[in-house]
Amino acid sequence: MEFDRKAEFERLMEEIVPMSIPADFVKELLVTLNNGQEVTLTGEELLQPLPVANDLSWDKLINQFDKIEDIQVKIDVPAIQESVVLNVMKILAEHFKEIKK
Repeated sequence: MEFDRKAEFERLMEEIVPMSIPADFVKELLVTLNNGQEVTLTGEELLQPLPVANDLSWDKLINQFDKIEDIQVKIDVPAIQESVVLNVMKILAEHFKEIKK
């Protein structure tokens, strides 16, 4: 029986509850507002600094959160898998000379 790396990785990902996700692995954010409007941000847009108005305060920012009904984070699973495989190989290569970098 051949080992199915992709299926095993997907099974592993189902068991993980991330506390944070690096922006490099975010495909997009889909924000649904209470009025039904949807706003989509790509991963690249998350890396760009947001323009900040001079009169922006934490109080004004906090008041905007009640307008959000739902946030969906779509992640780039193949990119995470590639990163995990490369990092595991690198770590193992430091301990086992048989494994090539």
